[in-house]
Amino acid sequence: MITASQLYDYVHCPHRVYLDAFGDPARRDEPNAFVQLLWDQGVDHEGQIVGTLGVTADISIVPFANRERETRLAIQRGEPLIYQGQITSGDRMGMPDLLERRGNSYIAGDIKSGSGLEGDDDDAKLKKHYAVQVAHYANILEQEGFGTDHEAFIIDRTGDRVPYLLDEPQGVRKPESWWDAYLDAETAVRSLLAQTNSTLPALSATCKLCQWYSFCKGALVARDDLTLIAELGRSKRDAMISAIPTVNAFAASNPQGFIQGKKTAFAGIGPDTLIKFHERAKLLTTPGATPYLKKPVQLPVAAKEVYFDIEADPMRDVIYLHGFVEREHGQPDTARFVPFFADGIDPIHEEAVFRDAWTYLTARAQDSVIYYYSKYERTAYRKLANKYPAVCDEAQVNDLFALPVMVDLYFDVVKPATEWPTYDQSIKTLAQFMGFQWRDTNPSGAASIEWYHRWVETGDPAIRQRILDYNEDDCLATGVVVDGVRTF
Repeated sequence: MITASQLYDYVHCPHRVYLDAFGDPARRDEPNAFVQLLWDQGVDHEGQIVGTLGVTADISIVPFANRERETRLAIQRGEPLIYQGQITSGDRMGMPDLLERRGNSYIAGDIKSGSGLEGDDDDAKLKKHYAVQVAHYANILEQEGFGTDHEAFIIDRTGDRVPYLLDEPQGVRKPESWWDAYLDAETAVRSLLAQTNSTLPALSATCKLCQWYSFCKGALVARDDLTLIAELGRSKRDAMISAIPTVNAFAASNPQGFIQGKKTAFAGIGPDTLIKFHERAKLLTTPGATPYLKKPVQLPVAAKEVYFDIEADPMRDVIYLHGFVEREHGQPDTARFVPFFADGIDPIHEEAVFRDAWTYLTARAQDSVIYYYSKYERTAYRKLANKYPAVCDEAQVNDLFALPVMVDLYFDVVKPATEWPTYDQSIKTLAQFMGFQWRDTNPSGAASIEWYHRWVETGDPAIRQRILDYNEDDCLATGVVVDGVRTF
């Protein structure tokens, strides 16, 4: 049977669908604590939302073997709102959180603990992995004569209802509808389950939360897969693989042979991008390779430097820690950690640490160069300013981050001006390449969220200190990369 969860996984990684169906379960990693937390939080959130909706038929209390029958009986009775029903049609099976009566038919909805849309407010669009799930339910309803519209809905983490109009185009550059995306995904999943098609693993940012991560990573290294090249993802690999099967083959090739004017022989890859990937392939295949500058970099100079990183809990939608390491210019041994940690999860606590951090940051902008990694801090501060206008407004945030002393180390320096012999360009990967080690054995943003949840539940000071140490190490690591760039 084809399920909504398989379609969800397919959008993220087709190979996961194949491995879940046919892989050796013994090769899976141990369950990730953060993934378990997401599941638990999702269950809690769903329970809170359901209590407000006026469900008239609760199928969740029915034994699984009888849920299909009871769902169909509820539909026949015309129940206004059915919770946790189960419906099948042919080889399709769905368990929508909600079936809502509309006239003489039904539309399906899911309750999500994340945002119902992705992207900035001005350019938000449907989430593809959500769209294929709810389209699957809509298709089953249509096939069984219970629904007629290609429409569904998501109730998101704020309790807002987000319509999913599935016949609408995916975007300006992608005129195919969300319904088309679903049908394509269903066809692909069906062929994978029938083993009439096969997939390859591909390295991506989402892999580390998957239970197949270690297994796939080993397979990718063994086959010298092109996705080991930073930013060369699955679609680009698939476009190149027939002509360039491995990283070593790419490094040994002449990229000019694949360039035709302003295009290359590979769909979706321009000449400049191909040459960039070729340079990275050469670095990965050269023993003892070192990073280098692609163009000169002029970093601002001040007597003091500050390295800045925040920690957030996306499930509670709270930013609870603003961490700063300040030091004398180019002198790591003078580093001092300055954290602002919220005393609780209520808005009053979030606002208090934001005010303290804002006061500190604006003062340091007068006498220091301030480094952060990627756009997350700036985006977060804009949202905090809108949330707490008594602290500052969005224009003030924009003005601060526009100062020459505010340096986005990733977008201003690493991405445009450097190359590294690494599989990615995350701060952890680059700092570890430079010899830095985090104190924690499992350093990651996802892990810190799980630690924070345990601290909220227990108040354990040891967990709080673990979060602080991790944040301090992130700040120190940024300084290590800055110092490294200065030596290139």
